[in-house]
Amino acid sequence: MLSLVTFLLVGCEPPPPPVPGQVERTGEVLKVVNGQNVTQGMVDAQLDQLPAETKDQIVARGQMDRVKENVVIGEVLYQEALKQKLQDDPKVKSSIALAERGALASALIERTVTARMTDDAIKKWYDDHAVQFARPQVKARHILFDKKDKAEAEKALEALKADRSKFGEIATAKSIDKGSAKDGGDLGWFDKNRMVPEFADAVFAGNKGDLLGLVETKFGFHIIEIEDKRESVPVDEVKDKIKGQLRDDLVKAYIEELQKAATITDATAAAAGGASVTPAPAEGAAPAAEAPPAAGK
Repeated sequence: MLSLVTFLLVGCEPPPPPVPGQVERTGEVLKVVNGQNVTQGMVDAQLDQLPAETKDQIVARGQMDRVKENVVIGEVLYQEALKQKLQDDPKVKSSIALAERGALASALIERTVTARMTDDAIKKWYDDHAVQFARPQVKARHILFDKKDKAEAEKALEALKADRSKFGEIATAKSIDKGSAKDGGDLGWFDKNRMVPEFADAVFAGNKGDLLGLVETKFGFHIIEIEDKRESVPVDEVKDKIKGQLRDDLVKAYIEELQKAATITDATAAAAGGASVTPAPAEGAAPAAEAPPAAGK
């Protein structure tokens, strides 16, 4: 009978609390620390905590070995902390709990923002802030000649008037602006303030399809072809910029939604000093003894 009671009591004991900081050790084994594998999956999990641009920089700079070494160092420190039972220290417990709460809150926000960051939401934000993107722009290409080569520039201009299809070929062969020459003279889309005044004035006064030249600037003589013009930057070209600003708006709106849906009240003062909370007794601890009755009661 006694053995049955003992069995039942043991069977009812709560399981030991989980050890904090446990992670999945998946993927290729990189190092073994005191019998514990440090794996590529652990490195990947560490990288996943970083912004995308930071991860790209790490890869571009060849710093992956440093990341792996940091994960190994983290494993050494983690094992030593468990050995010293720091997970039982009240302050450490509090730090772990706060970190877990922060991770859950961040995951909730990221999941919600990702779901709400739709093309329609981006387009609406763009339309609502259209004034930010309303600026005249021109798409053009040019051929630049040194000032001492004006005769050659005039000859090229006459050739292009006869056959515009040769523009890219001449730009690649003759333009002293080597940055654009390799792309057939292409300058892409640009605002007026990006170019020197003489160049900008000529281009922005022209029309789509115009062939301009010779336009003289401090750099030399330009032959310019206006490929297109527009009055605002389209949404597709500013989508990444909008996402950053829209994200802040979505986070703020979501938090406001949760606050409105929650029941949040001021604490009711139980006494002159206000309401307070004391820690609950540890599981299995004896309850506090009641105060003795006052004399005469």
